Amino acid sequence: MYHQLSRVTGRLVAATNLQSPLFPVAPIALQRVEPPSIQYNTAHLSTVTEASACPAPGKRRLIPGTNIPYPPVSETIRKRQELFQKDNDVPVFLKGGPVDGILYRFTMALCIVALAGIAHTIYDHAVPKAK
Repeated sequence: MYHQLSRVTGRLVAATNLQSPLFPVAPIALQRVEPPSIQYNTAHLSTVTEASACPAPGKRRLIPGTNIPYPPVSETIRKRQELFQKDNDVPVFLKGGPVDGILYRFTMALCIVALAGIAHTIYDHAVPKAK
């Protein structure tokens, strides 16, 4: 038996024999499908193998998914990496030397000026001007 909405009451009513169904599709029972099992990172799923994770000195690592080796790292970049990876209790944003200290202080000064400007704007809008 087919059902449809009544135009008068807006409720679901049985369709009459003279009316055709809106969707003449036979219902199909849902098929049960087992969910896929969880596959943890195993050797056949991983693109990183133990040998390529830490290559031996002299061997070059390959870009993942290709047979192209990574380009060599320049000596200046290698020195910078050593400088920034030292454990010398200096924040990373100051490890670049005195120029980093100047840039940091300049940025902090700009933030304070901006906060003062915001406070001034809020005060101007909050307090009515005397006439």
